[in-house]
Amino acid sequence: MDDPTYTDDDLQEFFSSPAARRAGQDARRPEGGAAADDDAWRSAPLTGEDADLGTFFGSPDAPRARRGGASGDGAATAPPPGPAAPPRPTGPAADRRRRTTRALAVVCGLVVLGALGAVAVVAWLSQDLPSLEQIENPQNLLATQVLTADGQELARYYDGENRTWVSLDQMSPYVPAALIATEDRRFYDHWGMDLYGFGAVVVDALRGNGLRGASTITMQLARNLYRDQVEFTIGDRSVVRKAKEILTAVRIERTYTKDEILEAYLNTVPFLYNAYGIEAAAETFFSKPAAALSPAESATLVGMLAANSFYDPVRNPENSTRRRNVVLLNMRNQDVLDQAAYGDARADPVDVAATFNPYSHEDNVAPHFAEVLRLWFREWAVENGRDPYRDGLVIRTTIDSEMQALATAAVQEQMDGLQEVVGRGWGSASDPFGRWWGRNRQIVDEYVRGTDHFARLRAEGLDPDDAVAELRRDGEFMDSLKTARTQLEAGLIAMDPTSGRVKAWVGGRDFIANKFDHGGQARRQPGSTFKLFAYTTAFDNGYSPQSPVLDGRFAWGDWQPQNSGGSYRGWTTLAEGLQQSRNVVAARVTQHFGQAELARTAYQMGIRTPLELPPPLIDCTHNRTLRQFDVSCEAGQTFVSVPRERWERECEPFEARANDCYARSIALGTADVSLLEMVTAYATIANYGVYHGPTVEEDRPADTAVPPHIVLAVDRIEDRYGNVIEDFTPVAREVLNPSTAYTVYDAMRAVVTGGTARGLTSRFPDIRGLDLAGKTGTTQENADGWFIAMTPQLVVGSWTGFDDRRITYPNTAIGQGGRTGLLNVGAFLERLQTEGDSTVRLDPDIEFEEPADYQPPTRRGRIGTSGYLPGGSSRSRSRSRSSSGGGSRNQTAPSPAREILDRMQDRPAPAERPETGGRIGW
Repeated sequence: MDDPTYTDDDLQEFFSSPAARRAGQDARRPEGGAAADDDAWRSAPLTGEDADLGTFFGSPDAPRARRGGASGDGAATAPPPGPAAPPRPTGPAADRRRRTTRALAVVCGLVVLGALGAVAVVAWLSQDLPSLEQIENPQNLLATQVLTADGQELARYYDGENRTWVSLDQMSPYVPAALIATEDRRFYDHWGMDLYGFGAVVVDALRGNGLRGASTITMQLARNLYRDQVEFTIGDRSVVRKAKEILTAVRIERTYTKDEILEAYLNTVPFLYNAYGIEAAAETFFSKPAAALSPAESATLVGMLAANSFYDPVRNPENSTRRRNVVLLNMRNQDVLDQAAYGDARADPVDVAATFNPYSHEDNVAPHFAEVLRLWFREWAVENGRDPYRDGLVIRTTIDSEMQALATAAVQEQMDGLQEVVGRGWGSASDPFGRWWGRNRQIVDEYVRGTDHFARLRAEGLDPDDAVAELRRDGEFMDSLKTARTQLEAGLIAMDPTSGRVKAWVGGRDFIANKFDHGGQARRQPGSTFKLFAYTTAFDNGYSPQSPVLDGRFAWGDWQPQNSGGSYRGWTTLAEGLQQSRNVVAARVTQHFGQAELARTAYQMGIRTPLELPPPLIDCTHNRTLRQFDVSCEAGQTFVSVPRERWERECEPFEARANDCYARSIALGTADVSLLEMVTAYATIANYGVYHGPTVEEDRPADTAVPPHIVLAVDRIEDRYGNVIEDFTPVAREVLNPSTAYTVYDAMRAVVTGGTARGLTSRFPDIRGLDLAGKTGTTQENADGWFIAMTPQLVVGSWTGFDDRRITYPNTAIGQGGRTGLLNVGAFLERLQTEGDSTVRLDPDIEFEEPADYQPPTRRGRIGTSGYLPGGSSRSRSRSRSSSGGGSRNQTAPSPAREILDRMQDRPAPAERPETGGRIGW
C-alpha cells in the first residue's frame, strides 16, 4: 500500500471519483478485448485491494484515521475492519426491553418538562413577591411612643396600627414558648416550610377529615409583613397564595435567624382593639408590659391567634378559656411547664374586666398636651424627613407623671366645686345658669343653630326659625345644650424655673367633652398678671419699690383707668400698688415709661404672642379736605391710602410713634396671651432673670394653634433603636439683671402674704412653709380668672373661665383670680406636699435668696405728679419719659384752655383710639 508516487489526497480523489473508477477499470480491461465487452468489464467486481482502498477512502473517518494513525513517515494506516453488526434481537423479552426504554425516555422527558415548568411557575410567582432588599429592610408600621420624664407611656401616635416593638428578652419567656408549642413545634428544624406538616394535611384530606392549616410561623410572618405581595385575604386557601407564602418564607429564612423571625412575628401579629404585636396586646388586655405576662396570660394571648374574635377574652371569655387551656396543655407536653405550674395556670380564671384597657387618644394622663404635641410633632417630622406615625420614633417629654396626675386631680376637684358655685350664681341649685340662659335668648339661639340637630332639621327642609323653635321645645335637648355651653374650663401649667422644663400640663377638665387646650393653645386676656412687666420695667430702670406713685383719678386721652371698687389711695408706692393690684398705679407706670418699653420687657421675658395693635387709622385735615392714611408700627415708615405725591403735598409729614402700636391699657392685661408663655415669663423671674425658651427671631410653628414654647415640654426625640435624633434642652439666656429679678420676686411675696392672693396659704395651710410669691389676675366683666405662683423650685399658673367670653362669672366676689385660678394652684401645691413622694415634693427650706452682689434699685423719683395733657404731642411725652427722677414736670393738668391753645396753633394731633372705661384687671 505504500506508494511514494501518489499522495493520500490523489488516491482519495481517485477512488472517490466515478470517472477515476472507470479509468481504473479500463486499465484492468484485457488487451485486445472487444469494445462490446466494455459493459461487462465495467460491471465486473473489483479486486480485493481496490475494494479495500475504496472503502477506506470513501469512509468519513478516513481523514481522522489518516491524522490519528499516521506513522512516523506520515503514511496513513487503515483501521482494521470492525465486527459485523449483531442481528436485531427478537422475541418477547426484546419487545419488553424496547417498551421499557421508550417509557423511561417519556418519563425523563416529562420530568425535564415538569422541572422547566416548575422553574417557570416559580419565576412567575416571584414577580410580585418582596425583593431581597425589602425582606432585609421590612417597613413595619411602628407607632410613635410618647414617654414622660420618668419613663411612663403618655401617648402613642399611629396611623391604623398601634404597635410598639420589643425584643425577645423584653417579653415573658412563656410567650414564645407558648407560640412554638401551639403553632409550630418544629420551628427550629424546618427551613420555612414544614414538609411533615404538609404531609399530615394531605393524609387528613385523603381520609376525609377536611383541610386544616399547615402554615409555619415563618409563613405567617410572611403574610403579616407582606400581606399585599402574597395576596392574603381571610378565608383564601388557594394554591397560588400558599405558594407565594412558602416562597416568601424561604427568603425570610435565608435572611434572618430563627430568633429574629420569632421576634418579628410576635411584634407584627394583629390582635383585636387596634393592638398589633405582643406589647400592645399585653397593655390592652392586661394593662402590663409583655415582660410581665404570666403563663396563663401568655397562653390567652397566643390562643387568640387562631381566631381573634372567637377567642376574645373580653366578649367570649368561655371560648377564650377553652383555647387557653389547649395552649397550656401544649406547653405542658413540650415541657415548658411542669405539672404544678400547669395546674396553677389552668385554675386561673380568664377575667380581664379589671385590666382591659384598649388604647385611646382620649384616655391618657395628659390628653390635651398630647394633642398639641402631636400637631407640633407632625410638623417637625415633615421638616426632618420622618413619618410621624410609622417610623417608631420615641418622644421623651419633660412631663412628670406623678406631678401630672396630682395636677389633674387638683383641677378636677376645684373646678367641680366652682362649677356649682357659678351655676347657682347665674341661677339656682335646681336650675344652674337658668337666669343667664333666660336673659341671653339671642346667644342661646346662636348655640342652637350650631348643633347637629339644627343641621338635620334644615336638611329636611325646615325653616331656620321653625327649626330653632322646634328644638327649643325639646327640654332634654336644651338641658344638654346648656350643660355643654356653660361648662367652666381651666388650664394649669407647672414649670421648673431652673431648667425651663414643663413638669405638668392640664389643658382642660374633660378631653372627650372639649378637646381645645387651655394651657398652650388658648389665648385670653391675662388681667393683672400682666402687671409683672410694668413693675419689672420700673425696677429695671432703677426705681425702688418705695418710689411714690400718684393713685388718683386721671385721664389718658379718652381712657380713664379705674381701680377695682372705684377707690383711690392718693400717693402710694410701687410696692403697695403691686401688692393691692392698683390699676391706676400700673397705668401711671405705663404712661411714664411708654407702652413700647413694657412690650419690650414682655418680649424679653418670654411673651411670643404679638402685642401690637392693628395699624391705626389716622385723620389728617388740610384746607378743609379730609385725607386718611394708615400708619405702620415700624418707626419712620408710613403706608398711605392716597398717592404719595398728594400726601406729601396736602398732609403734614407724620412719623409713626412706637407707642402708638400698643394699647395704653397694656399693663392691665388687655392683649390676649397664653397661659404657657405667662408661666414662662414668671419662671424668668424665679430663675434670677435667666430665660429659657424660643427667641423672638426663631421661626414659629406654621400651625398657629401650636405655641412656640411647646419645645419646653420636649426633652429629645429618638429613633426606634434609641439613637437621639434631636435634643431640645433649652438654651439659657440672661435677659434681666439678677438684682431686678430678685426685687420683683421679693415685691410679689407681699401679694401672697397680705395682698390679693393672701387666701392662698389660709385656704391651703400645708404650703405655708414654701417661699411663695405670685400675682392674681381678673379681666373685664369677670370673664377670666388667673393666678401664677412662684417658688424657687416650681412656677405654677392657672387660668379659669368659659370658652365663650360672653359667659362670665356672675360677680367679682366669685370671679376674681384670687378665688378662681388661685384654687387650682393652691390645691396642686398642697397635693404635692401631702401626697407626692420625695421626687416631687417641694423643699420648704429652699428660699429665693438675694443674688451675689445684689444692687437694690434706689431711685425715688415720683411717677404721676401731673395729669396727662389731652392732645399733647409725642414730643412732650418723650420728654416726660426722659426727665430726671422719672417725673412728668413737662406736663400740666388737663385744661380746657390748653385744648383751645392747641387748636389755635393749628397743630393737628392723632385721634385717640377709644378704649372701654371701668375695671380692666386686678
